[in-house]
Amino acid sequence: MQLAQQPLVPGVERDAAAQELLEGVSSLVRAVRCIEHRHLAGDGGLRRSDASVLKVLMKDGEQRGGEIAGKLGVDASVVSRQLTALEADGLVSRRPDPADARVGLVSLSSQGKAQLEALYSSYTRQLRTALADLDDDALTAAAATMQRVAVAITEAQRPRG
Repeated sequence: MQLAQQPLVPGVERDAAAQELLEGVSSLVRAVRCIEHRHLAGDGGLRRSDASVLKVLMKDGEQRGGEIAGKLGVDASVVSRQLTALEADGLVSRRPDPADARVGLVSLSSQGKAQLEALYSSYTRQLRTALADLDDDALTAAAATMQRVAVAITEAQRPRG
């Protein structure tokens, strides 16, 4: 993909490589959101934000709602409302934290795990079909590059002190 040599915003210096990366990431995000929308909309249950909460629980295990919020970069009140709905749907369970009865520990239920696994299995099949011309080494290299970019951007946003 070759971008025009003029700046995207007049008067702003153009950095072709950074702009290419920005455009590529934006295109990738849109493509993934289309896949998610198709799968989540057909399901009638999970929203993208719900899947994100379930994924954190699957990856990191039982934890407090505030920890989930921190990992997702959202306010704890947002996650608290999500957890109430997810618990009502049987996708998570909560229990009091033995170390501090004022807070609860949240874990992924077997139903939540099954729903998340089915969702990501469907995503994986669609990606494999779409990227059939790339072998495992190419996919792994692309994933590693994307992870390095994500970490670098995240680290650059952290306050220095």
